[in-house]
Amino acid sequence: MRALWRLAAIAVAGAALYFAGIVNSIILEHTDRGGVGVVVIAIGAAIVLIIFALTGTGRGDAATVTSRPWFVRGAWAFVCLMSLVGLSWLAGMPRQHSFDWTPYHNDAIALNECAARLVLQGQDPYTDLDLFGCYGRLAIGADRTTPLRRGLFANDVIYPTDEELDTAWELRSRGIGSNEEFVWRPSYPAVSFLLLLPVIALGWDPNYLYVTCLLVAMALVIARAPRSLRPFFLTGLLGAASLIAFTVGGSSDLLYALPLAIAWLYRDRRWAAVPLGLAIATKQIAWFFVPFWLIAVATERGWRAAAGDLGIALAVFAITNLPFFVHDAQAWTLGILTPLVEPMFPRGSGLIFLFTNGAFPLLPSIVYAVAEVAAGIVCLVVAWRSRRTSPELGAVLAIVPLYFAWRSLFSYFFLLPLFAFAAVARMPLGELAADRAERLGALTIFAAPSRSA
Repeated sequence: MRALWRLAAIAVAGAALYFAGIVNSIILEHTDRGGVGVVVIAIGAAIVLIIFALTGTGRGDAATVTSRPWFVRGAWAFVCLMSLVGLSWLAGMPRQHSFDWTPYHNDAIALNECAARLVLQGQDPYTDLDLFGCYGRLAIGADRTTPLRRGLFANDVIYPTDEELDTAWELRSRGIGSNEEFVWRPSYPAVSFLLLLPVIALGWDPNYLYVTCLLVAMALVIARAPRSLRPFFLTGLLGAASLIAFTVGGSSDLLYALPLAIAWLYRDRRWAAVPLGLAIATKQIAWFFVPFWLIAVATERGWRAAAGDLGIALAVFAITNLPFFVHDAQAWTLGILTPLVEPMFPRGSGLIFLFTNGAFPLLPSIVYAVAEVAAGIVCLVVAWRSRRTSPELGAVLAIVPLYFAWRSLFSYFFLLPLFAFAAVARMPLGELAADRAERLGALTIFAAPSRSA
């Protein structure tokens, strides 16, 4: 049953991303530890596995027969085991502060919260945000910032050490010299902090919002899937442990991932352009999905419909960001283009990880930019040529170029299984032949298939 293979492959890829993320975190904390190659290979392998899972139209896959039932049984037994890992992370969320005493795990979460507070006070965060005042109120420090290659870090080639970060932070926070070393303004479009306004006004932990977004996205994927396959979708989503683990660990990426998943799931409806607009108005990584989404929409509904939907999405982006653009166009532009215009350090868990941790000498940034652009062109060509034979491939091809980028943070990849499950849920898989599934021994964490199902 090819449908079960697709779901198992995505879940296994999510499990690989989970273990890669754990090793990645250990290495970032202890740079002398080995395992860089394991992280890079595991993420690359997960991407390849998901690409294979999305190849083809999926028509009638739920009723196909496999000649290796023992392999299906073993794969789903592993997925069930990993789904318990995912559930354990979800159940343990209220106790996460025992591992990390602050909910502000990175500057995306911290700066967005401070930006939302400024909006509630009638101020523009792109011009008025005080980094040191913000971090002082949140009781966090330099390890939750994005440093830049200038000022005291101008001569650093690789990411500054904790000691260098703390020294620069101490000086700048005391008003000694001007802050050139740390990103201080919001570096995302405005919806990234506008969505937080009710949460901040009520004094809630924003991480609960991010987890809620993930759960809603998972529920929508399951609702779109064929009824007889829903237990397998749910088990697979939980088994792709990277989804829950790194959302619970702290990630604002779900603010763009939820509307993007909705836009992909329901791209046959014109209103899907609205959630696409919200996604691109939340985080720049959603921009990479736009051309692939347009190819898919144009294939199904024609280029005129695709152009109209793009216009709606751009209108949503413009409306939500217009007040900040009107107030100070330069500050807003510098904010959302921070990754392009600021001298960022090489950082990430893609190929760049091999160069930043000593496996190979670091190359000029233009080399990685060229590789990223080349990969993007190849992915677009593949998506275009396979737009009828594999219409869901764009859900993962959009992220592939970032694997080669100067900055390829792990947060770019851990949500790939969510988008992949959304893509498979759209496929015309048909209904599962329960008697065959029972003979295969395909399991979920809820029940084995039954002939009476």
